[in-house]
Amino acid sequence: MVGELQQGELYSVDIKGKSPRGEGIGSVNGYVVFVKNAKTRIGKAYRVKVTDVHRTFAYAEIVDENSKYFIGNGSLIIR
Repeated sequence: MVGELQQGELYSVDIKGKSPRGEGIGSVNGYVVFVKNAKTRIGKAYRVKVTDVHRTFAYAEIVDENSKYFIGNGSLIIR
């Protein structure tokens, strides 16, 4: 059973894999969550903000302010 997931809300997600498009993949409340800029962070948990919700999946972005930031090609930017 899929629980409720709200756009704009914050959730904790464990990154379990990488999508063919390079996003990190996790799950929250039965939804598959694709996390932007998280492909090289497999095996770690992050606080994310949901940006778009569909029937069985959602998109999110990492909101950890002090975390390292990876762009799509795998380059590392330290903020």
